[in-house]
Amino acid sequence: MLPRRTVLVLGGGGMRGFCHIGIVRAIERLGLNVDEVVGTSMGAVMAGLFASGRDSHEMELAAAEISLKDYFRLNLLKFLVRGYRHASVYKGRAFHDLLRKWMPQRTFAELPRPLFCNALSLESGASRFFGLPGGTELPVADAVYASACLPTIFEPIDIGGEHFVDGGMTETLGLRIARARQADLVIAVDLSHRDMHTKTPWKATLPHILFQTYEVMGQALNEHNLHRYVDERTVVIKPKVSHLGLLDMPDVREVVRLGEREALEVLTTHPLTRYLCDPAVVADEDRMVSRPKDHVQIGVDMNACIHCGICAATCVTQGFAAVPLGDVVRKLHNYECTRDMACERNCPTGAIRLSNL
Repeated sequence: MLPRRTVLVLGGGGMRGFCHIGIVRAIERLGLNVDEVVGTSMGAVMAGLFASGRDSHEMELAAAEISLKDYFRLNLLKFLVRGYRHASVYKGRAFHDLLRKWMPQRTFAELPRPLFCNALSLESGASRFFGLPGGTELPVADAVYASACLPTIFEPIDIGGEHFVDGGMTETLGLRIARARQADLVIAVDLSHRDMHTKTPWKATLPHILFQTYEVMGQALNEHNLHRYVDERTVVIKPKVSHLGLLDMPDVREVVRLGEREALEVLTTHPLTRYLCDPAVVADEDRMVSRPKDHVQIGVDMNACIHCGICAATCVTQGFAAVPLGDVVRKLHNYECTRDMACERNCPTGAIRLSNL
């Protein structure tokens, strides 16, 4: 029986979010149907383009219009006049205008495909989910800007007397909305993948400290989000884009290619989606994919392990077990893994390494 409703969930991640275009391209190539789309932060920008009826090629054209020179101009004059009392580092008007150009719909009802995106109210501290009942009678570009408005980077937007910033401050991957929509199949794209054993070089600059804080916070939020909402109806795709900075302008074509490659490998090997894909494309991919991407392999350096028990306490899919002589790996191929990397991220000695993510 084919899924009654498929929801695509696109996570936040700054300029890394351009890889979502590759995800959409893979979905197009595989012939998969998407009924609704959820986005957060840059994921909301890409989700808005997709929901507006843009195909992956049009989405790539829109991404190519974004440049650091044109859309990330410092509010230098206001900083000189007002100093720390100013609301943001960059001007948000040009970015907002770009969103209006590509998403001209005055209400969510005008969209060809249902869209949902989340933002955070600075007044109430509550998350707002645009696209749900009560949050549809506003321009789509305004809602998307609110969801992508990284604090201190862009100026918060006033919607109905409340000022909104990036929804990724509380929920970087909108799995909760997908659960509320009672999706039969969720394809979730998580951009928080990171090599936990490679340290990021320290830079004594305000942007570096801000962006590193946002990134680590996003990883922690995703850990709890994936623990709670990933179930037997969820396929998680984690593109390898951690080498890109949040606001570093990447080679759009290369980032799109990375997203497409990862999505093709996951969607053609995962049991929830493999048999929904175009058989010809699946046969093509089978010649290139060495291992199915529906499981995670756990490796532990026993010389570094101190048997503290944090791995067993952290893992929600019982990948580890506490025994009298110390914690052990229960399943080297942990098919139920939520792919949140929590055990590796929280290991105090760096003894755990996950592969096939």
